[in-house]
Amino acid sequence: MELAVHFLANALSARGCRVTVIGRYAKGQIQLARQYTMIRYGNRFPLSGSTGMDALAAMISLIRAHHREQFDLVHCHGVSYAGSRVFFARKSGLLNRPVIMTPHGQDIQKVPEVNYGLRLKPRWDRIIRRNLKAADRVTALSTSISKQLDFIDPEKISIIPNGIHLSEFQIDEKDFLHRYLELPADRKIVLSVGRHRKVKGYEYGVRAFKQLVDENAGLLLNYVLIGKDTHLLQPLIDHLGLQGRVWTIPQMSRENIVKAYASAWCFLSPSLSEGLSLVSIEAMASGIPLVVTDVPGNADIVQNNGCGLIVNAGKPDAIARSLVHLLLQPREHQMFGQRSRERAPGYDWMKIAERYQQEYRLAMASVPVPAGRTQTNP
Repeated sequence: MELAVHFLANALSARGCRVTVIGRYAKGQIQLARQYTMIRYGNRFPLSGSTGMDALAAMISLIRAHHREQFDLVHCHGVSYAGSRVFFARKSGLLNRPVIMTPHGQDIQKVPEVNYGLRLKPRWDRIIRRNLKAADRVTALSTSISKQLDFIDPEKISIIPNGIHLSEFQIDEKDFLHRYLELPADRKIVLSVGRHRKVKGYEYGVRAFKQLVDENAGLLLNYVLIGKDTHLLQPLIDHLGLQGRVWTIPQMSRENIVKAYASAWCFLSPSLSEGLSLVSIEAMASGIPLVVTDVPGNADIVQNNGCGLIVNAGKPDAIARSLVHLLLQPREHQMFGQRSRERAPGYDWMKIAERYQQEYRLAMASVPVPAGRTQTNP
């Protein structure tokens, strides 16, 4: 979510908007070049969040920034904690501006099987519903997410996905991972990218490779997982005897991750839930086929773009069959890759920012301009 906010803010700035991002202080936060104003709030002592100090600091930062900058509107990413702070700032009368809210992942989705989703708790469900109902406009990252907003007037909802910087993926180097892992050039790499959490379903991807190896030990496929905490899968990999076939790599630099996509034969997202899989869109930009699970935020990308295969979530055998299918159908593999390249430009951040600007205009048109205030065109 933070990366999406960063890229959107930069794209909006490039389109002439004056953008201020207000976010919580986080230890070890990623340093990225930005074209917008960044304000960090929060305390750096332990348990500051549980004491309510961070919530107070967030509201104070928002209200101070508004009085200094005179915002035309507020776009709230995250509708639980952030949404509540914007809700109360507006209710107090200190923030009399239109509000757009965009839910991301855990604050809107519910996956009881792995206890994922704040809305599984009745109290949070009430809070999130309240915050979203109070917004002037709501954007959903995917069609699947919009269906979970059935308690909101559909006229108030627009579907706008996350985006990519298309130019970032135009590279010729195709053997980065092969050299990094010292793999022969004929090995085909199945790639997953993202932090390891149970909801990401990486265990099922690993178990799918166990089935592939058992059925055909000579299969020239390797599975590579890149991201924070992926090393926690190593005990499972060792237990299944997949050393040399399944690799985990810690979080890489942005430049190397882009090279990793270019090295892959296909991209695998075995998630049990997704808001909208940004890494799947990045894989599309790299021109590789996708194999994704049939869960909200995952299946939308393949269904909308015809760029891969959709398999049942939580089923290693279904993943294994789909990978074998792509191996046996090289023309289909090539077709999916071509569609990925052709459809990826629609997700470029500059186009996504333009769609958000249209939403901002709708929100501003629905809220009266305060007396003595001239409304600008974002």
